[in-house]
Amino acid sequence: MKEIVIMGAGELGKEIVWLIEDINRIKPTWVILGFLDDTKAVGELCSGYPILGPMSSLESLRDINSFYAVIAVQNGADKTRIAKEHAEFNRWATIIHPTAAIAPESSVGCGSVVFPQVTVSVDTVIGKHVLLYIHSIICNDCRIEDCVSVMSGVSVAEHVTVGERSYISAGSNVYPHISIGKDCRIAVGATIDDDLQDGVNKNIKGKGLFYK
Repeated sequence: MKEIVIMGAGELGKEIVWLIEDINRIKPTWVILGFLDDTKAVGELCSGYPILGPMSSLESLRDINSFYAVIAVQNGADKTRIAKEHAEFNRWATIIHPTAAIAPESSVGCGSVVFPQVTVSVDTVIGKHVLLYIHSIICNDCRIEDCVSVMSGVSVAEHVTVGERSYISAGSNVYPHISIGKDCRIAVGATIDDDLQDGVNKNIKGKGLFYK
């Protein structure tokens, strides 16, 4: 079994614990050592696992004990910053639940997290540190770039590109052959039927229903 440290003890960190424990019930794969988090005290417990130190301690802990790590953060800019701060770390875990259906012609980058009941169709490329949450669907010939978050129930049609660090909130739908730029935020339940330039916030009827 492979040892792993979760970077971030917030809501997503707790959900990744659940994801890993569910994977282990099906096939023992991971040993969770604990969390790295900048807002909690060393030794404090989160979902039954200890805070091992701040995120800056990743490399010093690795020198003592070789392990994998995963970034448990939804915000794309924060994910990018953490990955850059630890650019020399080369053991990012790719965590994929066994119920996810990923076509063999498609690829999932290192550090990405794929929750249960996700579908990734053929000839699609999922970048590094991407989050694909429960029941999200990525159709064929898509490009999901690094540090993107695709939340529950999102449907991305064929030949779509999603730029780095963008966030697609729950229940959104993206039409075929759409290009979504970098750093875009798409609100809960939105329908994207036209290209979005970098940094666009796509609301619904003026309501910005985004993640916290």
